[in-house]
Amino acid sequence: MKTIVKNNWKLITGIVLVILVVSSYLLSTNQLQTTNTIPDILEQENKELSALNIQLDTRIKDLKIQAGNLQGIIDQKDQEIYHLKTVLDENINRINNYSIPQLEQFFARLKTDSLPH
Repeated sequence: MKTIVKNNWKLITGIVLVILVVSSYLLSTNQLQTTNTIPDILEQENKELSALNIQLDTRIKDLKIQAGNLQGIIDQKDQEIYHLKTVLDENINRINNYSIPQLEQFFARLKTDSLPH
């Protein structure tokens, strides 16, 4: 009976050692696989970021074109405002130089819509 127990003890120890060796092998190959997949994951993320970067570059170009168009409109409106101010100043100066009879004649031409109160 003691020999059977000794043989069983050796068998159990052998099984435990085999389990330890197999599990350590599996863990080491799993780590190797993980190590191999990290560059793959990084490469995929890099591709995605490159595609996003291209989209953003295209959007920036479109916005720069829109900004240029808007700047052109702003410049045109500034010129119109400058012209209107010049005309207004000329009219004010001309009216300022009127004599009293010329002022009466000027204001007599103006029509006003007055409503009864």
